[in-house]
Amino acid sequence: MHISRRRFLAATALGLGGVPRFLVRAAEQVEKSPDENILVVLQLSGGNDGLNTVVPFQDPVYHESRPTLAVPRGAALQLRTGGDTEATGAGAPSSADLGFHPAMRALHELYQQGSVAVIQGVGYPNPSRSHFRSMDIWHTARPEVEDATTGWLGNAVARQRGKLPALDVGDDRLPLALWGDAHVPTLQNLDWLDYLSTADGRTLRSRLQALNDPAREGRKEWARTLARDTLADLEHIIALRNRPTPVDYPDSRLAEGLRWVGQLIGGGFGARIYYLTLGGFDTHAQQKDAHAQLLGRLSDAVAAFHRHVTALGASHRVTLVAFSEFGRRVRENGSLGTDHGVANPVLVVSGRARGGLHGSHPRLDDLDEGDLRHGIDFRAVYATLLEDVLGVPSEPILGAKFASVPFLSATRTF
Repeated sequence: MHISRRRFLAATALGLGGVPRFLVRAAEQVEKSPDENILVVLQLSGGNDGLNTVVPFQDPVYHESRPTLAVPRGAALQLRTGGDTEATGAGAPSSADLGFHPAMRALHELYQQGSVAVIQGVGYPNPSRSHFRSMDIWHTARPEVEDATTGWLGNAVARQRGKLPALDVGDDRLPLALWGDAHVPTLQNLDWLDYLSTADGRTLRSRLQALNDPAREGRKEWARTLARDTLADLEHIIALRNRPTPVDYPDSRLAEGLRWVGQLIGGGFGARIYYLTLGGFDTHAQQKDAHAQLLGRLSDAVAAFHRHVTALGASHRVTLVAFSEFGRRVRENGSLGTDHGVANPVLVVSGRARGGLHGSHPRLDDLDEGDLRHGIDFRAVYATLLEDVLGVPSEPILGAKFASVPFLSATRTF
């Protein structure tokens, strides 16, 4: 008789003083996977202002449209590239005219090292400016379906039948992107890991050890086996949590989540997909300082994570992608903020990145009802991640064939 660890822990939770739900889920995922590629997806919720992330600092239209929000010409961190990745359309700014927001110094250093790819003008046809609808479209990769109930990553996990485990880190509920016919655990509260190191946590672990006692009367062999394996996984998780990291992380919730992902990767945790969220990007009013703080938080945390996986010797197999459901409008509003827009840059950080700019920066003098026009369909980005990172055929998941965007060195495995 086979009983999963999840069912075992759920059945014995009351006797163990209440096993945290994330442990019930995460215990199923631990296994060694030292040579497989890993995808880390970072969702920037609220609609990140792409124009103040990748700044066309030489464009007079940019400065005229944003009298209070425009990044000064001398402050932007220039994204000049000597590689062959840049594609510039007629009238579009070149790398010499583009720069990161000045709060993104840590990420700019990685860009200069060739570890950051900036995919410009990403969006989709007939865009929605609704947070909910646009996020659903990005999560499901099916703009034509109004009520899709499975996500692009959830479908990939299900199709691989246990060979592509995923883990959501820090969200209150599982993102739609991970919904599907296969189970994906959510690690909701990292404080539970600290709890397991306390006296109460040690009591919980000792009770699991008691269940593993072969002399205990009336215990089925399967119960002892499950208790032994579950205890081993708990000890593994606790050990990873308490392990020192080879780099220092800044003090933020995002950094804490990425630090934990780095520890899991370094400890041989079996997930191939990690999903995290950074909110607060719906900057309709008083945007300048708030957005700068968000971009600084993003930049510092992602740079620390990349240094972490580099120190582990894993940067070549770990790819982080950061996206938002849409950008902001070109012209600032009367509340010193920006309203919902369309096209946006996507950032990719990896030891495999073909660093530099990919695609053309949208022109500011050729707008669609005040919005930037997209040049790259986000599903082409997904196709590249599915095929070149996860080794999964993309067409069955995306519903159509999309040409890959060459922001990674190619290592397809299917």
